[in-house]
Amino acid sequence: MKCPRCGSEMKEGMLFCENCGEEIRIVQDFEPEIDGIVTGFDNASNIRPAKVNTEKGKKNEASHMPVLKKRHFGRKKRVFYAAGGAALLIVCVLAAVFVLCFRNSEYQYKRAMRYIQAGDYDVARAYAEQAVRLAPDDSEYLAAYAVCLAQTGRKEETVTVCLRILELDASNEQAYRALIAIYEEDGEYEKINDLLLSCPDEQIVSSYPAYVAKPPEFSYESGIYDKALSLRLSANTSGTIYYTMDGSEPDEDSLTYASPIFLESGAYQIRAVFVNQYGVESQEAEGNYFVDVTVPDAPQVSPAEGSYSRPTLITVSGGENCRIFYTTDGSEPTQDKMEYTGPIPMPVGVTKFRFICYSLAGAAGGETQVTYALNLRASLSIEAARNKLLIELIAADVIQDMSGTVETGTGHYVYNYRYAVTIDGADYYLYREYYEDDAGNSAATGTDYVVDIMNGTCYKAVQAAEASGNASATDGEPESAGRQGKGAVEPDAKLHQAEKSPEDPWSSLTLQEIDSQDKNPEADAGETDSRGTDAGATPE
Repeated sequence: MKCPRCGSEMKEGMLFCENCGEEIRIVQDFEPEIDGIVTGFDNASNIRPAKVNTEKGKKNEASHMPVLKKRHFGRKKRVFYAAGGAALLIVCVLAAVFVLCFRNSEYQYKRAMRYIQAGDYDVARAYAEQAVRLAPDDSEYLAAYAVCLAQTGRKEETVTVCLRILELDASNEQAYRALIAIYEEDGEYEKINDLLLSCPDEQIVSSYPAYVAKPPEFSYESGIYDKALSLRLSANTSGTIYYTMDGSEPDEDSLTYASPIFLESGAYQIRAVFVNQYGVESQEAEGNYFVDVTVPDAPQVSPAEGSYSRPTLITVSGGENCRIFYTTDGSEPTQDKMEYTGPIPMPVGVTKFRFICYSLAGAAGGETQVTYALNLRASLSIEAARNKLLIELIAADVIQDMSGTVETGTGHYVYNYRYAVTIDGADYYLYREYYEDDAGNSAATGTDYVVDIMNGTCYKAVQAAEASGNASATDGEPESAGRQGKGAVEPDAKLHQAEKSPEDPWSSLTLQEIDSQDKNPEADAGETDSRGTDAGATPE
């Protein structure tokens, strides 16, 4: 290093020249033009202060250049990342839209319908299948899927889907149309018949009449008729009706229906089936008929009409398979009037009977009218005999007073005249006992009493079989309990049963004395119900 003043060599690190004493500066002054350049960069950048040392400025300039390059590279990186993020976001959005559409049944169905309309059933089937998978109980989606299956030749799958549609919508015409087309192509007419018979929509069924085989229809309902019948059988479509008249099962070897079947008197059991033009057989139809074209004769009545002085039974007879009805008030006898079932006790006084026979077919025959006048030669009237009976029952402690009051104090007994009877040659009035509660409800107790029309002697009247049974149960002593307990038979019923001995049906009645044992055992034994009615009594 040389001294800038004298030019003498100076030792390194010296601050003064040893020759002239000039002070040595470590940092040299910049050249004016260089200083101007630095000042201009500083003014332009407004970042760094002015530089006075040229070497230091160059060093700083050299160190600044790499920083600018680094910032430029970072900007590109940020742009790259931003673009990549935007692309990723777009991909995610598209993926989300795709997933949502894939999982949306309505979207899948609409895409399927678009391809169905375009005739591309293979592509449409994929969309329809996805729609059904997402909503398996939607008949509309199933219908679209069935169309795709049918158009792509998948018969079995089409049948399965159509049957599922009908489970959800039994009147889905599109499903019926697809199934019938498949069954018809395969010649499975039995399946078409069963399918249509199960259809609740008659309009759909009527669209395919030739395939249905319904049971034959009969022009007359089963029943009893009093005239000959011209029975017609009809079917719902073209085919053949086969029938039998002896109750046997009909088949294609049976009688072929071609004209009305004429039914005269007699019983008929007609069974028929229908086979349509495709060989499908219907279920069986059956009709049962009883035809009776005969008109019954007028019934025969005994005894002859007239006046009588002793109890008499009226008996009536008609033809076989006839029912006899009658009236006693002068009205016309019809099937809704009283039916004759056995001998009728002649009422006291004047009575007009009208009898008529009806056949089982309901045909009315001739009518018989008779008038009887029964005037008993009695010392006691019906009312006087009843009073005599009440006195006897009070004495036997069966009732408490003439009003029929019972010991319990609730309700009372009533004794109604029924008719006159003859027992062991003596004539009696027969009275039936009824229990009437405080509300006015009345019921027969099953106990009957008779009063001698001449001397007023009172007895309890029972069936001979009951009397003998009670006697054996009491070691030979006659049963005299006033309520003839379980199994007591109404006198009317006795008369009806007496047809085995029409001459004297009252011979089965036995008379028993009235004593204190006739008392209602309700208070003592508790054998009767709360109304004092026998447990075995049959109310009228």
